[in-house]
Parts: sequence; structure tokens; C-alpha cells
Amino acid sequence: MKANTEYELLQAIHSEMQELRKALKASSERRIGRIEFAKLLNIEPETLDSRIRDGRYMKPHKDGRKSFWLSSYVQSVILDIELKDKVA
Repeated sequence: MKANTEYELLQAIHSEMQELRKALKASSERRIGRIEFAKLLNIEPETLDSRIRDGRYMKPHKDGRKSFWLSSYVQSVILDIELKDKVA
């Protein structure tokens, strides 16, 4: 019985550590603005806005008046586009 309780406690600690690791990674990740995101995609910022409205890309995060995407999301979008271009 005691071993089972200790195991559950260790599982709870492990999942808490995983959540903290994800939060730390997200908070230390580089932020990319609208113009830079559009430049990386080789499109105009207005085209990026249109694709966001269409639901093709997610809406940016907000920090006060600033809008941004995390670099991991931008990289996933770029890689997805490159993979589609190679398949087609």
C-alpha cells in the first residue's frame, strides 16, 4: 500500500516537472513579429493576415499591444510548407 502511494506521488512530481519544463522552454523562446514571420514565408504581411483570417495559421500571441509567434511555431509552419513543396 505504501509503495503504491509513493508511486502516485512520484508520478505527480514527474508530471509537474514536465509542465514546468514546457513553461520554461516557452518563456525563453524567441518571439517573432508579423513582418519577420511574413519575410520568412516569403510573402507580404497582408497575405499573412489573410491566411490567419482563413485559419491557415494560428492567431498571434499578445503581450500588451505587441503581437508575436514563438519561433518553434514559425519553424513548424516553414517546415510544413517545405515538405508540401517537395511532395507536390
